[in-house]
Amino acid sequence: MSYLVLARKWRPQSFTDMVGQQHIARVLTNAIQSGRIAHCYLFTGVRGVGKTSAARILAKALNCVDGPTPAPCNECPRCQEINDARSIDVYEIDGASNRGIDEVRQIIENVRYQPAAARFKVYIIDEVHQVTRDAFNALLKTLEEPPPFAKFILATTEVHRLPETILSRCQRFDFRRIGVHDIHERLRRIAETEGLNITDGALTLISRAAQGSMRDAQSLLEQVLSFADPGAEGGAVDEPLLRDILGVAERRVLYEISSAVIAGEAAECLRLVAEVASHGVDLAALSRELVEHFRNLMVVRLIAEGVGAGSGAGIESGSRRLMDLTGEEVSLLRDQAAPVDPETFIGYYRFIVQGDEIVARSPYPRFDLEASLVRVATLPRTVNIAEAIEELRRLEGRLEGAAPVRESRAVQEAEPVREAEPATQATPEPQEESEPAAAELPTPAPKAQEEAEAPEPSSAEWGRFLGFVEGEQRVLASYLRQGRLLEISESGLKLQLAGLYRSHVRERENMALLEGFLERFFRRSMAVEVVAAADGEGGSGEPQGAAEDEAGDMVDEALKLFGGTVK
Repeated sequence: MSYLVLARKWRPQSFTDMVGQQHIARVLTNAIQSGRIAHCYLFTGVRGVGKTSAARILAKALNCVDGPTPAPCNECPRCQEINDARSIDVYEIDGASNRGIDEVRQIIENVRYQPAAARFKVYIIDEVHQVTRDAFNALLKTLEEPPPFAKFILATTEVHRLPETILSRCQRFDFRRIGVHDIHERLRRIAETEGLNITDGALTLISRAAQGSMRDAQSLLEQVLSFADPGAEGGAVDEPLLRDILGVAERRVLYEISSAVIAGEAAECLRLVAEVASHGVDLAALSRELVEHFRNLMVVRLIAEGVGAGSGAGIESGSRRLMDLTGEEVSLLRDQAAPVDPETFIGYYRFIVQGDEIVARSPYPRFDLEASLVRVATLPRTVNIAEAIEELRRLEGRLEGAAPVRESRAVQEAEPVREAEPATQATPEPQEESEPAAAELPTPAPKAQEEAEAPEPSSAEWGRFLGFVEGEQRVLASYLRQGRLLEISESGLKLQLAGLYRSHVRERENMALLEGFLERFFRRSMAVEVVAAADGEGGSGEPQGAAEDEAGDMVDEALKLFGGTVK
């Protein structure tokens, strides 16, 4: 007997044996029991989720000697003929190779005749979206009013390509991607039956790599089965060995990369990418897995924020509803996400997704993946709102405590003027003299007077402000450092920047950020004016204003026209 691959050997033979499609099995079971059997069904879903298998089971349920029954016996001649694909009354047609109007005309001609041996004639048309529009039009009347002994089952992975006229004549069933847990359990059962010694971690890795397709998962398991001889002695197939066999990344690598990102260790990210690349791992697939992993971290952290850090059961329950994960993985994610603010994870996820889009179409996926991870690892950390408010209150208290010191300094500067007054002046009572004396003093210098009323910003404070921005938004700070502070006052500042630096800072989002940082640092609203570098400011040769300003203006216009940003 020839070898039968796992996907065919373990094909479901009854509705109860279908994995991950219980909703469809229940509807079809009830329809058969109640006698409400439609004349045309449409099964749609991604590859390998059981569409063709369900069509065969339905054909057996209709034609079983004990039927119509939702539980075909799989022993009678009708069931065995369908299982072996040799029934003369059940037609499995490939829509890709029988897509023309001539083939459809042949179906229309044959459907009129009574079945030879079975109860119903069943036409299973796989990949039906490949059929031409003219062929569909020819089939419309037959699909709408077929003979009572004829049933049609259409299967497709691209339902959007079917005409509305076809969709309206079918009962549609959407097959879901099969969950990791369901695939894991089926693979474990297959491995035990086939005598394969494989760890649960390796089975989970295969289940995830299949991306919801049971057929893909069984094909991957078959590769492992071919590598590890079940009859030979040796250890179990584990994740490191599976990585060598299939070229898929271990789950451990995802946690190590996210840990390096959270710690801001860009060099460690590069080392980990080099490690997985040396084992032949598909880096585009790794990038997609990182997107899902950081999404899971974000979800777990947001759930923890909502239910409270101490409610581990609540976090696991909420995570199970949003993520297809085991309890152990939820626990690992929770531990890794706990110290990080939710806003930071939102930023991580946004940049990881942007990087994945580049990696997916890049001729150099390794380099672009490295650049993406370095960018995320060096992102400035966001500040928790409650912690920021508390810090501002603390700074406010310190500034209020420092105000008398500045006031006494102003009075001390005015003190020599009081000593120069004639000594023969009448001396009123001490309490009443102090205030008039201050009023009779000559007006101090404008700078001293402003310092007495409020702190005057200076270039030194501008330097401290840049350090503050560095901790909040590193990229914006780097652009500000390229400019020259022309003027700073109580109401605002004037900054000189050239070329692309000026274009970047002038963007609406960055201007709003800069004004917000100024208000937080100086504790008052301040206007910002960004001007171009003056002629001759750029060094020898062509004046900077003549070249860079023109380029900057062109960039500004392009950004306004296309709605873009400079990065």
